[in-house]
Formats: sequence, C-alpha cells, structure tokens
Amino acid sequence: MKINLMSKTVPLITLFLLTACTPKTLSYEETIHSKFNIPFVFIPPNNAYHPYTLLHYTKDQGFQQICEATSVTGLSKEELFEKQEKANIASMGSSENHNAQYGVNLSPSQLIEAGIGYQNIKMVNLSFENGQQISMPSISNAKIIQNLDLNTSECAKEIKLFNQNIENSKFYIPLVVFKYTMKYSILDKSGINITAGLTPKSQKMILANAGINLNQGEDLNISGEELYIGFRGLPLNTNGQPISKALENDMVLDVTDLVKRLKAQ
Repeated sequence: MKINLMSKTVPLITLFLLTACTPKTLSYEETIHSKFNIPFVFIPPNNAYHPYTLLHYTKDQGFQQICEATSVTGLSKEELFEKQEKANIASMGSSENHNAQYGVNLSPSQLIEAGIGYQNIKMVNLSFENGQQISMPSISNAKIIQNLDLNTSECAKEIKLFNQNIENSKFYIPLVVFKYTMKYSILDKSGINITAGLTPKSQKMILANAGINLNQGEDLNISGEELYIGFRGLPLNTNGQPISKALENDMVLDVTDLVKRLKAQ
C-alpha cells in the first residue's frame, strides 16, 4: 500500500517542482511596473499624452485624453515644447534601455483565422531605447488648478462636453511623463525575424497573444519614436483647492473632485 501511495505521490511532487521552477512570463503592463517602476501605464503607448494632459481613467478602459496640454495650460504647442525639460532616468532606478520577450502560443484555429502561414512563431521581442523623463517645472500647478476651475476656460468647456459615465472614474494630470523609443519584432523558433512577412491583422493577433493588447484602436502604435509609456507619483487630490508651494513638485494631480464638480454645474 505504501509503495502504491509513493508511486502516485512522486510524479505529483515532480510536477509541482517543475511548475514552481517555471518562470512566470510578465505581461506588457507588468513589465512597465517591474522594470521601470511606473504604476500608471498607457496602453498602447502614444505620443499625445504630454505632461499636463488631462486624462480620464477607468480600470476597464485605461487612460483616455479629455483635454490636451495646450488646453489645460493655455499655452501653444511651441511654448509647451520650449518649456519641456528632459532628464536621463538611469539615476532614478529605471532602465534607460531594456529588451523584453513575450512568448507566443497560437492555436491552429487562431493561425487559420489570422491567415498566418508560419507554424513555428515563438516570441515577440520588444525593445525600449533612450528612456527619458519629460517635465515642465516652470509651469505653476496652482495656476493650472485655478485655470481649470474657471467655467470659461477651454478645458472646462471640454470637460462639460465629455459624455461618458464618470461615476467610477478618476481624472489625472501627470506632471512628469516617461517616454521611450520602442520597436517590436516577431521571431520564429529559429530566431528569425518574420515581422515583415505578416499582415497588420496577423501582427495584432500575435501581439495580443503575447500579452500586448492594443485594445484602443487598430493601429500598431506599440512601435515608434519617443512614445509616452506612463507616469508615476502619489496622486495629490486637489479637491478644487489651491495647491501650496510645498506640493508644487508632486508628479501627478488627482483632479477627480474638481472635474466632477465642473460636470455637475
């Protein structure tokens, strides 16, 4: 009896040890959290969410722009560009350059659905290059809040036109945003780059299978020059109140209460 019990137990123990030793593959969002220490992640990355953009956030849909930085600050695109300061992020504990690999496991039916002729797709390689921190320290956060609180401001008008349900929403204005030049390639089991031979539809399915889900639009904008990937910081809830000078350097403003109050007016 003991022998039979052991014969059944040993394979189970072996399976457990093999499972425990198998490294967990990080998703794209988990990569940004762990490798770059960025808790607020844009999916997909973009070149539009500059510092001082007003963003709407829900858990299901992620981030969506409500007001451009020009509307929030009252400055032109040229003036905002002149005020931008770039900082190297190596001293902040984030990688300036990083390569991430994401495994691909498509079923035969998925391969047929996407019209993919390759049977041995192995992984997606995603490179992050030339990481930078972008900020505009010369802009007064207190002035920004005062400007938003005016019913006549351009951004206040856009807030009132925003027609989504905002009950479970958060509204953030990042003051510091991180950006990278990003490139992806799809590799087969021989390590050959087969990206060029795949249609945009096929590439999107493969990226989604690898955990890089471009659920906002159809464009494959996971790849591009100087894309914003997200922001960090402890959100400072303004509650519509003026910001003290001591808090001017916080990295993100939580203006949820202010936006909801403007919507209700």
